[in-house]
Amino acid sequence: MPNTAWLRLFGLGAMIVLGTWFGFRQFAATSPQFPPVSDFMVEGYRIQVSLHPSPATALKPATFTVTLRDAAGRPVSGATGAATISMPQMLCGASPFTLTETEAGRYVGEGIPLMAGSSVADVSMTAGDKSLRVRFPFAAVR
Repeated sequence: MPNTAWLRLFGLGAMIVLGTWFGFRQFAATSPQFPPVSDFMVEGYRIQVSLHPSPATALKPATFTVTLRDAAGRPVSGATGAATISMPQMLCGASPFTLTETEAGRYVGEGIPLMAGSSVADVSMTAGDKSLRVRFPFAAVR
């Protein structure tokens, strides 16, 4: 009877390689999906955060737009803003950036996600004596 140990070992190795490939393929196909725009209400202010492009690309600038309105829906001018991109579940560091007013109540900045996967942009806006903070979840791809 021929020695089938090598054939069995080869079959086992092929199954492991195919299983690993299929698992990674499924993981990539089911990457997290987040809406490109989120609305928040904080202390009587409406804060809308949007991301372009969505999903963002790791290590490339992405544009974050923050629209700030008061309780009556009027744009809030003269606020200062900043944001920090991070991956709370990872220890990969943070990427801060500033938000600059481009028109009444509209603040824009470019942030750079450091890695692919689920990220957050912690947005801080200061309007008068109010400090407003929101957490905007988003995805970054390779």
